Amino acid sequence: MKKYVTVVTLIAVACTAVHAQGEIDLQQKVFYRNEWSLALMLNSNGFGGNYRYGKHINARTKKLWEMDFVYMKAPKDYKTYSPTTSGAKFVYGKKNLAFDWRVALGRQYEIFRKHDVGSVAIRYFYNYGPSVVMLKPVYYNVGDGYYDPVSNLTYVIEREEPERFDPDWINMNVAILSRASFFKGFDKLSLVPGAFGKFGLNVEYSKQDKVIHALECGMIVEGFIKKVEIMDFSSPPAYQSKTAKNQQFFLTLFVSYRFGRIVDPYEVKKERKRSNEISY
Repeated sequence: MKKYVTVVTLIAVACTAVHAQGEIDLQQKVFYRNEWSLALMLNSNGFGGNYRYGKHINARTKKLWEMDFVYMKAPKDYKTYSPTTSGAKFVYGKKNLAFDWRVALGRQYEIFRKHDVGSVAIRYFYNYGPSVVMLKPVYYNVGDGYYDPVSNLTYVIEREEPERFDPDWINMNVAILSRASFFKGFDKLSLVPGAFGKFGLNVEYSKQDKVIHALECGMIVEGFIKKVEIMDFSSPPAYQSKTAKNQQFFLTLFVSYRFGRIVDPYEVKKERKRSNEISY
């Protein structure tokens, strides 16, 4: 959590520079400022990406359409090593990989506008909409332990086919050798629908009027119709909390880097008209 607090603090410090003076901006300004942009997101429970289209409403307001795709981690997601000589790393008890799709409608409001080259614009935004988590089962390569009294050694005989996690393995002398192929289990996908709301702060610092470079931070509140079964906590190892459980509701902090373009819809129409005239 410390790394998220640090990034948010840095963004807050950047916000205080809004009144800093710089070189006078002589670029030709785009008045009707539609935009499209992409963002790389780091969440308190995972990471992912975002696409945003913003439509000009007035000088300070945009209507937003957004889509997120996020990989979700369990709150108690600890990697361990295989007890065999392979030394492969895996998360003990992981049942499913969780991928969260979100589609949203919202608004963005500009608080401070850029006046000089090198200054920043500060905006806040919110959006909300449906979401759905896609759960893909995780399979493991496992083996049965066999004790040889002659050599006084324990051997592991690997099973032929990968298997889904079974909490009884810990009592059956079954060893996890490694995680099976990522592509194993796509024929057993399941979906968990839900809804979410997002609120954030946008600090845009690009020196070019038609280019977007911004840092964002904020929070997401999300709920699903049932618990998102990422882990099997029925038989947790010693290093894992005995009270850990899968969640149905999430409060997530995020930071992101956003990049994109400003688009003047009237210029686009003019270009299309000129292209049509030339084609005729």
